[in-house]
Amino acid sequence: MPDVACLNLTTLWKLQMCHFSTFKQCEEWLKRLNRAIAHPARLEELFALAYHAWCLGGNTDDEEQHLHLCRPGDHVRHRLEVEVKRMGFDMQNAWRVSDINSNYKLCSSYPQKLLVPVWITDKELESVASFRSWKRIPVVVYRHQRNGAVITRCSQPEISWWGWRNTEDEYLVTSIAKACQLDAGPRACRTRGDGPDSSDSDFDSSLTGCPAPDASGAAQKLLILDARSYTAAVANRAKGGGCECEEYYPNCEVMFMGMANIHSIRNSFQSLRTVCSQIPDPGNWLSALESTRWLQHLSVMLKAASLVCSAVEREGRPVLVHCSDGWDRTPQIVALAKILLDPFYRTIEVNVKKKNHLVN
Repeated sequence: MPDVACLNLTTLWKLQMCHFSTFKQCEEWLKRLNRAIAHPARLEELFALAYHAWCLGGNTDDEEQHLHLCRPGDHVRHRLEVEVKRMGFDMQNAWRVSDINSNYKLCSSYPQKLLVPVWITDKELESVASFRSWKRIPVVVYRHQRNGAVITRCSQPEISWWGWRNTEDEYLVTSIAKACQLDAGPRACRTRGDGPDSSDSDFDSSLTGCPAPDASGAAQKLLILDARSYTAAVANRAKGGGCECEEYYPNCEVMFMGMANIHSIRNSFQSLRTVCSQIPDPGNWLSALESTRWLQHLSVMLKAASLVCSAVEREGRPVLVHCSDGWDRTPQIVALAKILLDPFYRTIEVNVKKKNHLVN
């Protein structure tokens, strides 16, 4: 009777048992599987790069070719120009594209071209970068085409327990609202006009109870949406961080969302995976799902994105979003708000190819 070898595999939380006639066959397949799932030793071994090189008929060991593939191509720069034009930015009087991050010399996690108010100089941006965590300065990522309100994102200010201030940072944040006032869309112009036509904002406000855009011509009050809780934001001062003080940022309002940090989200997701991988118990499954707090995290995320949408769409207010370091929670809120606000971001092409058009 031949020897029978057994190999146990775990796939999608299920145990798969494979039988082989000999131990040698079992050992050979184990080696093949280990090679298939092993981490690549070199960048060139990644399937995407190897396949691209194969399509071009080149050598997969050509290091220069792979480095070229990792650099942003003309399509990335062209996409920025298309987006700026599509959203109707006034690049003469209100906004400009700064090249201060060329070759990622200012912030390694930001794109090379940044959209800022036209009167903000690169020297002022350098000063702001020294005051923001990971040098992630406030930059514009979206503009409402009808009322001119924008969404900006950044990281926390480095106030610390000493209560440090940065006049350039305060100037940049308040300048965002001023630039929106100068680059108001057609809806805002109709609201300020004397004509008898009613605006869309009046209609929206009558249904939602939200105030219409200010018809006096004054800059709208900028909403600073901090994804953290107030307690967490203050606690970050012990590590050199903090949050904006409304006293130093005139015409701004700070709102805290109380979203959990990445560590709590990771633990919640692991608990969710555990619940989903077990045999469901109809009597306790919903309570087990609730105990993971995953639905609560999703609820807070949706609430934050809805607040951004309400401020931009119904009130015509510019919004600045950040958390501690300006990633994880910040791009999630901004990206979801853009999907809710603009049908352009709900197309298949955009959702597959683009994460965030102006800032990654």
